[in-house]
Amino acid sequence: MKETRGNGLALLPLGIFLALFIGSGIITGDFYKLPILVAISIAVGVALVMNRKESFNVKVERFAKGAGNPDIMIMVLIFVLAGAFSETAKGMGGVDSTVNLALTILPPGFIVAGIFVIGAFISLAMGTSMGTIAALAPIAVGISGQTDISIALAMATVVGGAMFGDNLSFISDTTIAAVRSQGTEMKDKFKTNFLIVLPAAIITIVLLVIVTSGSDTQIKAHSFDWIKILPYAGVLITALLGWNVLIVLT
Repeated sequence: MKETRGNGLALLPLGIFLALFIGSGIITGDFYKLPILVAISIAVGVALVMNRKESFNVKVERFAKGAGNPDIMIMVLIFVLAGAFSETAKGMGGVDSTVNLALTILPPGFIVAGIFVIGAFISLAMGTSMGTIAALAPIAVGISGQTDISIALAMATVVGGAMFGDNLSFISDTTIAAVRSQGTEMKDKFKTNFLIVLPAAIITIVLLVIVTSGSDTQIKAHSFDWIKILPYAGVLITALLGWNVLIVLT
């Protein structure tokens, strides 16, 4: 029988956890000063980047299996990271910059159709239709006030775009649950859904352009910051490239 020899380096994550938790307690005089979840998260992160002979997906599966049911644990991890990403990106002004960029480059006649596209993009990147609606609703109302576009049409466009993006999002809660429970790949689900909803999206955009063609849609342009838009673009691009969603969100 071949003897399996241990590797002391495997204890590094445990050592890091103990050093952080106990060390911070000794230094600050309060062992609850550093939340234990923070110390554990750092130790887990170190463990996941060790042993490059194993793929990241395999290491995540082993971690989740050790913590409980792999499917449930991975869904919980993605839910937490997706929520953190969404709130962080929104808090740094990512939504406002994305909207202002689109309103700056879009021709006046495509403003309402642009709202639909903006809603779809933000929802696709954030993974939440309700969060997208909450973020874009005030902007849609403001656009309606500056033009002769009805509030009802502007809000309906926001809702439609948000629902479209949420349906395709890699970090949407329903997408994660569906993919993990059915044992499929994110990118395969995206491709299938995209082909189903694309015709409806194209028809919607065309109808919005036609309906608002005679309206006064001149609005004042606002400034935007490319840096604040990059997180959304990064999530979409890396997810489409097939990266593990945990890496994408981290």
